[in-house]
Formats: sequence, C-alpha cells, structure tokens
Amino acid sequence: MQLLRIDHETKLTYTEPVIEAVMEVRMAPPSTEDQTILGYRLRTTPPVPVTSYRDGYGNRTELFTIGSPHSETVIRTASCVRVHRRTGPERLTDMLWPAETSTSVDAIEYLRGSPLVEMTGDVQSFCASTPEPKGTYLEAVGAILKASRAALTYEKKVTTATTQVGDALKLGMGVCQDFAHLFLAVARHWKLPARYVSGYVNQVGELATHAWVQIWAGPEVGWVDIDPTQGKWVSQDHVVTAVGRDFSDVPPNRGVWKGVNAEETITVSVSVQPVDRVPMDLSDGDGGSPWMTGTQSSPVERDGPPRDRLFNQQKQQRVLFRQQQSQQQQ
Repeated sequence: MQLLRIDHETKLTYTEPVIEAVMEVRMAPPSTEDQTILGYRLRTTPPVPVTSYRDGYGNRTELFTIGSPHSETVIRTASCVRVHRRTGPERLTDMLWPAETSTSVDAIEYLRGSPLVEMTGDVQSFCASTPEPKGTYLEAVGAILKASRAALTYEKKVTTATTQVGDALKLGMGVCQDFAHLFLAVARHWKLPARYVSGYVNQVGELATHAWVQIWAGPEVGWVDIDPTQGKWVSQDHVVTAVGRDFSDVPPNRGVWKGVNAEETITVSVSVQPVDRVPMDLSDGDGGSPWMTGTQSSPVERDGPPRDRLFNQQKQQRVLFRQQQSQQQQ
C-alpha cells in the first residue's frame, strides 16, 4: 500500500491573445478496487466555472470555457491517492489460457481496432508473426509483452500524441504511449481484450503523464494492469486517471481555441511524491479555498466598446476554432 500526492500543471501560451477557448480535462483519479482517491482539486487561470461529467468509458471529465481574451491558460490539479493494488501474478495464479471466450459487455469493446490502433496490413502482419499465446495466463500475457516490447526502442521526440501504431512500428521507436498501443494491437489480434490506461507513475527522474494497459482476465478477476514500457506487471507505483480504447479517448487535456494570428505553445510539469498523510490543502477540512474555481467578471463598459474594438471583435469571431496541442504521454 502506498499514499501518493500528485501535482500536475499544464500551461498553454499564445503569441497573441485568443478570444475564446473550450477545454476538457481528465486528470482526476477514480476510486476503484486498486486505488482510493482521498483528495482532489482543480484550478484554472483565468479562473472560470468548471462542469464535471462522466464520459462513455466512465472517466471523470471536467469541462470549462474561457470566453474573454487571454494570452495564457494554466490548468493545475492536485490529488492524493492511496494505492492498494494486487499485482497480476497474485490475481492470475494457476489460470490457464484462454481465460474465456470473451462476450462480456465490459470487454468486447476492446477487441476491435481503434483510432490510433488501426489493424492495418503492416500491423496485422506483425501481430501474426508473434508467437501464439499458450500455457498459463501469466505465460501467455508475458509472451505478448515480450513480442511487443522487442519491436520498439524507447526514444523521445520521434513520435507525437497522434502517431498511429503502424507508424511507430515502422520507426521501431517511441515512448510509453507507443509501447501501450503496440501491446494493444498484439493482444487484440490474439483475442485478448485490452484497454489503454492514462495516469501517473512514481519513479525517479523526469516525469510526465504515463501510459500502460489493462488486460481482461474474465468476470471473476476483471481488469489487470501491465506496463509494456517497463516490461512488468503494475504494482503500487501507478495511479490510474482514465481508461479507453487508446490515447485518443483519454488525453489529460484537450480543447479548441479561437485566435487570428496566434500560435500556441504547451508546457507540462508533473510531480509524484510519496506522503505519510493527506496534505492539508487537499483534505476536506480546509474548505477547498486554495483550489476552488471561481468566476471572474470583466468590467462593464457603460458606453459600449469603441468602434475599432468592436470591428476587431467581429472580425475575430469569424475565425474558426483551432485544435489545442496534445500532451504526449512519456
């Protein structure tokens, strides 16, 4: 069991003020049989109201709109999570492959290709060349892990958040996002339901958001975590924030913005630290004041805006929304 505090900051800066932005965030860890969320706060700059809902995969998603001109958007989250996960070897002891011919509603969605894990000719050929899983469940999943990891070398800045699994396979390089996608392709080829996991990992060194996968082990066992990048079953150092078919379902933040000649830059910083107790700024007793998201109003111009400003605003309104840069998982 481990108690972890996670601080995550995403900063979007623009070369010129943008007039509107709409964003959704998936950074809140859920409480599951593997982890318990003990505190969570989200703050935006500029401060605006935030609406929370569940997406189609059950992930908590927070939506906000910035409707006034701004040159920078900052999204800060802080959370405290107790991790109490039983590892794959503990849960899968003596289970033979295959666990079941999966017809479960929870799993069948994850047997098909997905936007970033398209089963193209090259991908199918690679998957078919991997050894057929057999033996115990642990041995079978281990074979899928070994085959997918052998095809890639960990290397930053050679792929992007939108790289298809087939393109990463051709390069033979990538980051955790690409390792997870290739594992998903091989697992699905061999009829093993597998889904993408977005989250955090407690490890020494440079940190960003992390990605791994969960495999379906039947209704009695459920979903079990394995990390293709690290080549091991997940234990107490991984915190889940969202799950989906691939990265396109679970980006930590995604949005659109409207500006005339503006260009966008994204910077991300993440800190994951073991703690002995729930920090005071995340406990329920503090009222949440340091992290409450409020509404910021603009001064009222009683005589109306000057004509040239009104003309510029009308001109800007005709500019189409542009896609926010994606945050690749490392």
